[in-house]
Amino acid sequence: MAERAAELDFDEFDVVFNAAHMLRQASLNEAAERQYERAASLRPDYPAALMNLGAILHLNGKLPEAEANYLRALVLKPDDAITQSNLRKLWNIMERQGLRTKQKADP
Repeated sequence: MAERAAELDFDEFDVVFNAAHMLRQASLNEAAERQYERAASLRPDYPAALMNLGAILHLNGKLPEAEANYLRALVLKPDDAITQSNLRKLWNIMERQGLRTKQKADP
């Protein structure tokens, strides 16, 4: 139902963002990712949309994409402790997998 609501009101940020949350809580991560992407495109300067997109990409194993969204969120809200923590965890995973990170300094 959440996905259907988001399809009907595809340009209404609150509907799309809430649908993404519901899909993530239902462990429908691919569908949640699509809705978080849509939410972030509707409000590209809203840190929570970028952080949540980063988090679902992180869960879905799309690590460089997750990193990019976490970093964009931190540009907008540099003191966000949850995003900082998620980014540190992501960097640890990426480094263990031999992936290059955009880490310059610990946020």
